[in-house]
Amino acid sequence: MEKRVCRVGICDDEEEDIRRIEEALRSALKRAGEPVRLLCSSFRNGAELYAAARGEAFDLLFLDIEMPEPGGFELAERISMDCPQTGLVFVSAHESFVFDAPEYSPLWFVRKSCLEGDLFRALRKYLRDTAYMDVRYKLKEGRGFRELLVRDILYVEGSGHDLTIRKTDGGCLRKYGSLKAMEEELADGHFLRIHKNYLVNQDYIREVGTREVYLTNGEVLEMGRDRKKEIRSAMQQYEREKHGK
Repeated sequence: MEKRVCRVGICDDEEEDIRRIEEALRSALKRAGEPVRLLCSSFRNGAELYAAARGEAFDLLFLDIEMPEPGGFELAERISMDCPQTGLVFVSAHESFVFDAPEYSPLWFVRKSCLEGDLFRALRKYLRDTAYMDVRYKLKEGRGFRELLVRDILYVEGSGHDLTIRKTDGGCLRKYGSLKAMEEELADGHFLRIHKNYLVNQDYIREVGTREVYLTNGEVLEMGRDRKKEIRSAMQQYEREKHGK
Protein backbone atom coordinates (compact mmCIF):
# COMPACT_ATOMS: atom_id res chain seq x y z
CA MET A 1 0.00 0.00 0.00
CA GLU A 2 1.26 3.45 -0.90
CA LYS A 3 2.06 5.45 2.22
CA ARG A 4 0.07 8.56 2.94
CA VAL A 5 2.24 11.63 3.48
CA CYS A 6 1.65 13.72 6.60
CA ARG A 7 3.35 17.14 6.57
CA VAL A 8 4.15 18.22 10.12
CA GLY A 9 5.48 21.49 11.50
CA ILE A 10 6.96 21.68 15.01
CA CYS A 11 7.42 25.10 16.60
CA ASP A 12 9.32 25.48 19.87
CA ASP A 13 11.99 27.92 20.98
CA GLU A 14 13.98 25.06 22.56
CA GLU A 15 15.93 22.89 20.10
CA GLU A 16 15.96 19.96 22.53
CA ASP A 17 12.16 20.02 22.84
CA ILE A 18 11.80 20.01 19.04
CA ARG A 19 13.99 16.91 18.90
CA ARG A 20 11.99 15.21 21.67
CA ILE A 21 8.65 15.99 19.99
CA GLU A 22 9.79 14.64 16.63
CA GLU A 23 11.20 11.45 18.17
CA ALA A 24 8.02 10.90 20.20
CA LEU A 25 5.90 11.55 17.12
CA ARG A 26 7.76 8.96 15.05
CA SER A 27 7.53 6.49 17.93
CA ALA A 28 3.76 7.12 18.19
CA LEU A 29 3.32 6.56 14.45
CA LYS A 30 5.20 3.27 14.64
CA ARG A 31 3.04 2.22 17.59
CA ALA A 32 -0.13 3.14 15.68
CA GLY A 33 0.96 0.87 12.83
CA GLU A 34 -0.44 3.16 10.13
CA PRO A 35 1.07 3.40 6.58
CA VAL A 36 2.00 7.07 6.95
CA ARG A 37 5.22 8.85 6.01
CA LEU A 38 6.07 11.89 8.13
CA LEU A 39 7.69 14.96 6.63
CA CYS A 40 8.77 17.11 9.57
CA SER A 41 9.87 20.75 9.51
CA SER A 42 11.03 22.58 12.63
CA PHE A 43 10.82 26.24 13.59
CA ARG A 44 12.34 28.16 16.51
CA ASN A 45 9.81 31.00 16.48
CA GLY A 46 6.20 31.62 15.51
CA ALA A 47 6.94 34.20 12.81
CA GLU A 48 8.97 31.67 10.78
CA LEU A 49 6.30 29.00 11.10
CA TYR A 50 3.49 31.41 10.18
CA ALA A 51 5.31 32.49 7.02
CA ALA A 52 5.94 28.85 6.07
CA ALA A 53 2.33 27.78 6.81
CA ARG A 54 0.96 30.37 4.41
CA GLY A 55 3.08 28.97 1.59
CA GLU A 56 3.08 25.26 2.41
CA ALA A 57 0.14 22.98 3.17
CA PHE A 58 0.84 21.48 6.60
CA ASP A 59 -1.41 18.70 7.83
CA LEU A 60 -0.45 19.05 11.50
CA LEU A 61 1.26 21.78 13.52
CA PHE A 62 2.65 21.30 17.02
CA LEU A 63 2.82 24.66 18.78
CA ASP A 64 4.61 25.41 22.03
CA ILE A 65 2.34 27.79 23.91
CA GLU A 66 5.13 29.69 25.69
CA MET A 67 7.18 31.35 22.96
CA PRO A 68 8.30 34.90 22.26
CA GLU A 69 5.83 36.90 20.18
CA PRO A 70 3.77 35.57 18.63
CA GLY A 71 2.99 33.03 21.35
CA GLY A 72 1.27 29.73 20.71
CA PHE A 73 -2.29 30.98 21.19
CA GLU A 74 -1.83 34.06 18.99
CA LEU A 75 -0.15 31.93 16.33
CA ALA A 76 -3.02 29.42 16.46
CA GLU A 77 -5.56 32.20 15.93
CA ARG A 78 -3.73 33.46 12.84
CA ILE A 79 -3.28 29.99 11.35
CA SER A 80 -6.90 29.00 12.02
CA MET A 81 -8.04 31.95 9.91
CA ASP A 82 -5.56 31.49 7.04
CA CYS A 83 -5.16 27.69 7.03
CA PRO A 84 -8.38 26.18 8.45
CA GLN A 85 -7.57 22.74 7.02
CA THR A 86 -4.46 22.41 9.24
CA GLY A 87 -4.76 20.46 12.49
CA LEU A 88 -3.35 22.26 15.56
CA VAL A 89 -1.83 20.57 18.60
CA PHE A 90 -0.70 22.65 21.60
CA VAL A 91 2.37 21.57 23.54
CA SER A 92 3.25 22.93 26.99
CA ALA A 93 5.16 22.17 30.18
CA HIS A 94 2.33 23.79 32.17
CA GLU A 95 -0.86 21.78 32.39
CA SER A 96 -2.88 24.82 33.52
CA PHE A 97 -2.86 26.08 29.92
CA VAL A 98 -5.21 23.25 28.97
CA PHE A 99 -8.11 25.34 30.30
CA ASP A 100 -7.38 28.16 27.83
CA ALA A 101 -6.65 25.92 24.84
CA PRO A 102 -10.25 24.96 23.79
CA GLU A 103 -10.97 28.54 22.70
CA TYR A 104 -8.65 27.92 19.72
CA SER A 105 -10.22 24.57 18.71
CA PRO A 106 -7.05 22.45 18.87
CA LEU A 107 -6.99 18.82 17.85
CA TRP A 108 -5.28 17.95 21.15
CA PHE A 109 -3.27 19.31 24.11
CA VAL A 110 0.11 17.63 24.73
CA ARG A 111 1.88 17.87 28.08
CA LYS A 112 5.66 17.81 27.88
CA SER A 113 5.68 15.71 31.06
CA CYS A 114 3.59 13.04 29.29
CA LEU A 115 4.95 13.55 25.78
CA GLU A 116 4.82 10.04 24.33
CA GLY A 117 1.38 9.13 25.66
CA ASP A 118 -0.25 12.41 24.74
CA LEU A 119 1.34 12.49 21.28
CA PHE A 120 0.09 8.99 20.57
CA ARG A 121 -3.47 10.01 21.47
CA ALA A 122 -3.19 13.19 19.38
CA LEU A 123 -1.88 11.27 16.37
CA ARG A 124 -4.51 8.55 16.71
CA LYS A 125 -7.28 11.17 16.77
CA TYR A 126 -5.85 12.90 13.70
CA LEU A 127 -5.61 9.63 11.75
CA ARG A 128 -9.13 8.64 12.76
CA ASP A 129 -10.62 12.04 11.89
CA THR A 130 -8.90 12.16 8.49
CA ALA A 131 -9.27 8.51 7.47
CA TYR A 132 -11.65 9.58 4.69
CA MET A 133 -8.73 11.41 3.05
CA ASP A 134 -7.25 8.09 1.93
CA VAL A 135 -10.37 7.31 -0.09
CA ARG A 136 -9.74 7.16 -3.82
CA TYR A 137 -12.05 8.30 -6.59
CA LYS A 138 -12.13 6.16 -9.74
CA LEU A 139 -12.04 8.20 -12.91
CA LYS A 140 -12.75 6.41 -16.19
CA GLU A 141 -9.89 6.88 -18.63
CA GLY A 142 -10.03 5.21 -22.02
CA ARG A 143 -10.82 1.55 -21.49
CA GLY A 144 -9.61 1.57 -17.90
CA PHE A 145 -9.76 3.66 -14.74
CA ARG A 146 -7.50 6.16 -13.07
CA GLU A 147 -7.52 6.55 -9.27
CA LEU A 148 -7.41 9.97 -7.65
CA LEU A 149 -7.13 10.63 -3.92
CA VAL A 150 -10.22 12.49 -2.74
CA ARG A 151 -8.03 14.79 -0.63
CA ASP A 152 -6.30 15.95 -3.84
CA ILE A 153 -9.57 17.30 -5.28
CA LEU A 154 -9.95 21.03 -4.63
CA TYR A 155 -13.29 21.40 -6.40
CA VAL A 156 -15.25 20.17 -9.41
CA GLU A 157 -16.57 22.60 -12.00
CA GLY A 158 -19.48 21.64 -14.22
CA SER A 159 -20.62 23.06 -17.53
CA GLY A 160 -23.44 21.06 -19.01
CA HIS A 161 -22.13 17.49 -19.03
CA ASP A 162 -18.46 18.52 -19.11
CA LEU A 163 -16.77 18.28 -15.71
CA THR A 164 -13.39 19.69 -14.75
CA ILE A 165 -11.76 18.31 -11.61
CA ARG A 166 -9.48 20.99 -10.17
CA LYS A 167 -6.66 19.51 -8.10
CA THR A 168 -4.83 20.94 -5.11
CA ASP A 169 -1.53 20.86 -7.04
CA GLY A 170 -2.95 23.22 -9.69
CA GLY A 171 -3.60 20.52 -12.29
CA CYS A 172 -6.97 19.42 -13.63
CA LEU A 173 -8.70 16.38 -15.10
CA ARG A 174 -11.74 16.27 -17.33
CA LYS A 175 -14.62 13.82 -17.57
CA TYR A 176 -18.10 13.54 -19.03
CA GLY A 177 -21.04 13.40 -16.65
CA SER A 178 -23.32 15.42 -14.40
CA LEU A 179 -22.26 17.38 -11.33
CA LYS A 180 -25.22 15.90 -9.45
CA ALA A 181 -23.96 12.36 -10.09
CA MET A 182 -20.45 13.28 -8.93
CA GLU A 183 -21.91 14.94 -5.83
CA GLU A 184 -23.56 11.62 -4.98
CA GLU A 185 -20.33 9.71 -5.64
CA LEU A 186 -18.42 12.02 -3.28
CA ALA A 187 -21.16 12.15 -0.65
CA ASP A 188 -18.89 10.72 2.08
CA GLY A 189 -15.94 12.96 1.24
CA HIS A 190 -16.89 16.33 2.76
CA PHE A 191 -17.87 18.03 -0.50
CA LEU A 192 -20.32 20.91 -0.63
CA ARG A 193 -22.42 22.13 -3.56
CA ILE A 194 -22.02 25.91 -3.39
CA HIS A 195 -23.41 26.71 -6.84
CA LYS A 196 -25.06 24.89 -9.72
CA ASN A 197 -21.59 24.79 -11.34
CA TYR A 198 -19.33 24.13 -8.31
CA LEU A 199 -18.79 21.21 -5.94
CA VAL A 200 -16.11 22.12 -3.39
CA ASN A 201 -13.99 20.13 -0.94
CA GLN A 202 -14.83 21.59 2.48
CA ASP A 203 -11.25 21.08 3.66
CA TYR A 204 -10.22 23.93 1.37
CA ILE A 205 -12.94 26.47 2.12
CA ARG A 206 -11.38 29.36 4.02
CA GLU A 207 -14.36 31.68 4.29
CA VAL A 208 -17.98 32.00 3.18
CA GLY A 209 -18.72 35.52 1.98
CA THR A 210 -21.91 37.28 0.91
CA ARG A 211 -22.02 35.99 -2.66
CA GLU A 212 -18.76 34.07 -2.91
CA VAL A 213 -16.67 31.34 -1.28
CA TYR A 214 -12.98 31.93 -0.59
CA LEU A 215 -10.64 28.95 -0.94
CA THR A 216 -7.37 28.37 0.89
CA ASN A 217 -5.38 28.64 -2.37
CA GLY A 218 -6.65 32.18 -2.97
CA GLU A 219 -9.35 31.35 -5.51
CA VAL A 220 -12.80 32.91 -5.15
CA LEU A 221 -15.85 31.01 -6.43
CA GLU A 222 -19.35 32.34 -6.99
CA MET A 223 -21.96 31.10 -4.55
CA GLY A 224 -25.56 30.38 -5.47
CA ARG A 225 -27.91 33.22 -4.57
CA ASP A 226 -30.14 31.04 -2.37
CA ARG A 227 -27.40 28.84 -0.86
CA LYS A 228 -25.70 31.14 1.68
CA LYS A 229 -27.63 29.99 4.77
CA GLU A 230 -27.33 26.31 3.84
CA ILE A 231 -23.60 26.59 3.12
CA ARG A 232 -22.80 28.44 6.35
CA SER A 233 -24.78 25.88 8.32
CA ALA A 234 -22.91 23.02 6.59
CA MET A 235 -19.54 24.64 7.32
CA GLN A 236 -20.44 25.13 10.99
CA GLN A 237 -21.38 21.46 11.24
CA TYR A 238 -18.16 20.50 9.46
CA GLU A 239 -16.10 22.54 11.96
CA ARG A 240 -17.90 20.95 14.90
CA GLU A 241 -17.18 17.48 13.56
CA LYS A 242 -13.59 18.37 12.73
CA HIS A 243 -12.83 19.68 16.22
CA GLY A 244 -14.95 17.15 18.09
CA LYS A 245 -17.43 19.70 19.43
